[in-house]
Amino acid sequence: MRMKTSPSICLLTALMLIGMLSVSAEVVSFRRSYGGSADDITTDIYVDSNGIYTVGFTSSFGPNTPNAFLTIFNSDNSHRCSVALDLGASEEARALTFHNNRIYMLGRTTSGPTPPNHFVAVFDTSCALQTINLYDIGPGEEATDIAVEPAASPSFYVVGYQPGIGAFVEKLDSSLNVVWAKNFRVRGGNDVANAVAFSGGRVYVAGTSDDGSSLEMFVSVFDTNGNHLATREIGGAGNDEAHDIIISGGNIYLAGKTVIAGRMDEAVLARLDSSLTLQWVRAFGTSTGDEIAYGLAAAGGTIYLAGYTTGYGTRDVLLAAFAPDGTFSHSFFITGGPTGDDQANAAASLGACVYPAGQHVNLPLFYVINDLQNAQSSSVSLTVEAPTPSTVTVSPSVPSPSPGVATFTPPIDTAGAINSFYSRFCPDNLVSTSTTTVTSTVGTTTTATATATTTTTAYAIATTTITQTSSVIFVSTATSTTTIPVTTTQTQTTTNTQTVTTTTTATTTSTILTTQTQSTTQTLTQITTVAFPEPVSTYILPMLLIMIAVLIATAIVVGRRRQPQPQQPTF
Repeated sequence: MRMKTSPSICLLTALMLIGMLSVSAEVVSFRRSYGGSADDITTDIYVDSNGIYTVGFTSSFGPNTPNAFLTIFNSDNSHRCSVALDLGASEEARALTFHNNRIYMLGRTTSGPTPPNHFVAVFDTSCALQTINLYDIGPGEEATDIAVEPAASPSFYVVGYQPGIGAFVEKLDSSLNVVWAKNFRVRGGNDVANAVAFSGGRVYVAGTSDDGSSLEMFVSVFDTNGNHLATREIGGAGNDEAHDIIISGGNIYLAGKTVIAGRMDEAVLARLDSSLTLQWVRAFGTSTGDEIAYGLAAAGGTIYLAGYTTGYGTRDVLLAAFAPDGTFSHSFFITGGPTGDDQANAAASLGACVYPAGQHVNLPLFYVINDLQNAQSSSVSLTVEAPTPSTVTVSPSVPSPSPGVATFTPPIDTAGAINSFYSRFCPDNLVSTSTTTVTSTVGTTTTATATATTTTTAYAIATTTITQTSSVIFVSTATSTTTIPVTTTQTQTTTNTQTVTTTTTATTTSTILTTQTQSTTQTLTQITTVAFPEPVSTYILPMLLIMIAVLIATAIVVGRRRQPQPQQPTF
C-alpha cells in the first residue's frame, strides 16, 4: 500500500536539506581561527597565490611546550599542514620570510649556550623540515625579524637586540652561515631593532632608540657588506616606537606608536622618501583607549596598520588604512566579543587584500566599522635627527641543535584558550552622503515636493556566499559598546564583497497660493556602525538540525494518528 506524505513532513525535510547544504556551501574567507586547548599565538604571516603561511608558538602541541610552530593553509583557507619544532627547551617562532618555495622561520630558544639564542629553520611548503641552524651572539639576545635578499643563492638578514648592549643585525648566506654580524647603538644600550626589510641592495632596520629619558623611532640603512649608510631618528616629547617597516613605491613606511596629548597612545604611520627625508607622520586612535601598530602592509595602493585598540573596552584587533599621500581612508576592528584580548601581531598582503594575523579569545569573531566620532586620524609634528650609530663587529657561535618535529592538526574555528587567527579583508567603498534637489513648477498654485535620500554602504568583506542562522550584533558608540542578541536567517551573495545598504526616504508636499519658483538642495550625512558576524553554523545549525528532526518525528506521529481507522469487517 502506498503511504501518503503530509505537506508538513515535506517542508521540514526540505528545511533540513537546505540547512545541510548551507553548511557544505558556506565559504568562510574573512577569518580563520586555529589552536588547541592551551595558548597558541601567531607572530608572522606570508601570503601568495598558493597559500597562507603562519608561524608562532604553541603550548597545545608537541613536547616541551611552548614550541615554535608552522601552519600552512591553502588558498581556499583549508588546512594543509602544521608542525611543532622543539629543541629540548622553550621555543618561539618570531618571524618568517619566503623564497623559492621555502619558508625560513626565525625563532627564539632557551637551549644552547648563554640562552636565549636564536635559530633559523627551513621548511618546504608541505611543512617538512629541511635544515636548521642555531646562533649565539651572547647573553640576553632576542631576535625579532628576518628578510631575504632574493637571488639564485639568496642571503638573509636577521635583526634583534641585547639588553644593555644594543641592537644587532647579521647577514646569513644561502646555507645559513654567518657572513657578518654587528651590534649598533643609535642612542644607547637599550636600543631595540624590531623589523628589517631589503630593497634595492640596501638593508633597512627599524626600531626604537632609548637615551634613558625618552624613546624615539629610528630607521638605519646598511649596505650588503654591513657598512652603515644613514640613520634617521623621529620623535617628539613623548615615547615613540617603530615596530615594522615596509618599502612600497620607492618610499619607506614605519609603523608603531606615538603619544597624543589627551588621547594616550596612538598608532603611528610615518613615510620617508628614498633619501630618508620625512614626508609626513599620521597618528590614528580613539579618545578612550590606547592603540599600537605591530604590523604594516601595502594592499592595492593602500597602506594598512595592524595592531590593537582598547578604545571599545577590551583589547581588539585594529586595522587602519591610509592612502600613500597620508590621507586617512578607513578603519575597523575585529573583536571576539565583549571579553578577552585580541590583537594583530603582523600583516601581509596579496593584491588588494590585506591579511592581519595574531591572537584572539572567544568566538565568533566580528568585523565592526569604527565609530568615526571616537576614532580619528591626525597629523603629528615630530622632529627628525640624523645620528651616527656606533657599530661593533661580533662573531656569533653556531652550536649544533637537535631538533624534534611533531606534526599536528589544530582544531579550526573552535573556541579554546588564546587561539591563533588570520583574517582577509578586501575593501570596497564607503558611501555616506547623497544630494537631492527640490524643484517646483510655476503657476497660480505651486506644489513643491522634497525628497531626501541617504544611503550608507559599509566596507566590504571578501566572501562568496554567507548563510547565517543567528548572530550577535555589536553596536559601537563613542562611549560604549552595546551587545544586541538577535536571531535571524539571511543569505547574502556577493562577488568579493559583502555590503550593507540603508536607504531612508522622506517626502514633504506643500501647496502655495502664489506664483513662485522654489529650489532647495539638501545634503544629508549619515555614519553608521555595522557589524559583520561570522557564520555561526558551528554553534547553531547542529541544534537546528536536532530541532528539525524532532519536528519531523512529531509530524510523523501526528500524521499516523490522523490516518482513517480501518473499517470493521462485515460478515
